[in-house]
Amino acid sequence: MLRAILFDFDGVILDSEDLHYEAFRRVFEEEGVSITREVYYRSCLGFNDVECIRWGLGETQKIDEPGALEELTRRKSLYYDRLLENQMRFFPGVSDFIRAAAKQYPLAVASMALRREIEFTLKKASLSDLFCVIVSGEDVERTKPDPEAYQKALSRLNAHLSLEPARSIRASECLVIEDSAAGIGSAKAAGMRVLGLAHTEDAARLTEADRVLPSLEGISLEDVEPLFGG
Repeated sequence: MLRAILFDFDGVILDSEDLHYEAFRRVFEEEGVSITREVYYRSCLGFNDVECIRWGLGETQKIDEPGALEELTRRKSLYYDRLLENQMRFFPGVSDFIRAAAKQYPLAVASMALRREIEFTLKKASLSDLFCVIVSGEDVERTKPDPEAYQKALSRLNAHLSLEPARSIRASECLVIEDSAAGIGSAKAAGMRVLGLAHTEDAARLTEADRVLPSLEGISLEDVEPLFGG
């Protein structure tokens, strides 16, 4: 039985992966490193900012200098915020799906994005009040595909709902909506069922999901509830 729905953020709710790529590209080029969009999408989806910077600049001396990592992440966030102000886009159908889902199920976000980015965007879309729990990149020690983010989101969701242990929502009763192979791996490792959205990766890379769709446009709860036997 389906009892809760958990969402990734970048690439599922917010159409932002290109904005992250552009922000990282600018920082990397300032440090003498070039990356292509294809390599970024293949290698960095599911990473937090620190891991992506380590991935891109790990071979340079800059990253080992005192305070360098903090400065690099600050610059990336500055570029991203400027891009987001002018290019905030939501994927088709996602806002309608969230509003419909919130009427029947508790909702959570489990993302490697920064909390301020998630909260700012959800507020802009008038979706903030529909989520019981947000787990951000600052809340975890291990990023996707490690299951920590989804395990923590479920634990906080049960605490928020004040459910007795015997009535707690189990991982097998959760649907996760993800757009990346790393995110799907994280959710599956947590014991949850996954709807993959081919927003940012080719559907062929999302085959570990229980079902893969091109988007949530025109999708209702009745379309996904059968994943749980009704």
